[in-house]
Amino acid sequence: MKLQFKSSEQGSLGSICAKRIYRPHVGGDWHFHKEFEIIYFLKGHGMRIVGDHISNFQKGELVLVGEWLPHLWRNDEGGLEAVATDFIVIKFTRMFGGVDLFSIPELLHIKALLKEADQGLLFSKKTRKSVHEDLLKLAEAESSEKLILLLSVLQKLVVSKEYQTLSGPNFSLPKEVAGENRLHKVINHISANFARDIKLNDIAEIAAMTPPAFCRFFKTRTNKTFSLFLNEVRISKACQLLINGEAAINQICYDVGFSSLTNFNRTFKSFKGISPSSYRDSYSNFRQHNFKEVS
Repeated sequence: MKLQFKSSEQGSLGSICAKRIYRPHVGGDWHFHKEFEIIYFLKGHGMRIVGDHISNFQKGELVLVGEWLPHLWRNDEGGLEAVATDFIVIKFTRMFGGVDLFSIPELLHIKALLKEADQGLLFSKKTRKSVHEDLLKLAEAESSEKLILLLSVLQKLVVSKEYQTLSGPNFSLPKEVAGENRLHKVINHISANFARDIKLNDIAEIAAMTPPAFCRFFKTRTNKTFSLFLNEVRISKACQLLINGEAAINQICYDVGFSSLTNFNRTFKSFKGISPSSYRDSYSNFRQHNFKEVS
């Protein structure tokens, strides 16, 4: 894949891009862009990568992604696990008409929040409910109403103070587009092929590097080893299947790329602190209860 970054979607007459999207699935590339991004899922579930953080997304998730922070939301296309997605995406920059809007004294508290978004921010259920109506309106708004609603949403996010950071503080943000295509190819390949046996030599070849050089490169860019990153992707997918599917655990083990059940159970417990069966039990009523939080 040659994609390096996503350019602005804002029109020549607007500073804010806000839209509601319905898709049978979400995929795309691990990408970054100069805009801040708010993404709010009204329906759907799958895998999420924000910087060096890998986990799952579910209905009701609200995330604020900072400038240049690489991210990816993905679920399966087709198959029994596919679920239609319905989400709102808002993209905006700090510059409005050539002026840094968030540098004015009245908005410095929002500027501080946007700085924290360098790591990606995942907001609580309470906070999501407080901005639900504003986000729905923002996706349909025009002209000055967009800015008014965006500031309203950001103000409520600041006031709530109920969020967690996602990416680690040492994750290396891509300051320049040039040179990042190599990492994009690697992340895209991992996210699309994690169920297969991905050898170090093979992934190093995709990056056009020797294995030792690739290991140093990947650790510098992501603050993680290749094997750790790959296992996080696999365990994230396993969690999704455990929560939303009825497949047997020994089948899930092989479906996400592990070659033995023993290795899968040991790796899963090292990441989640409990066994796959205990994890499934703890989410036995997930869809019946948690999916009702946004009307």
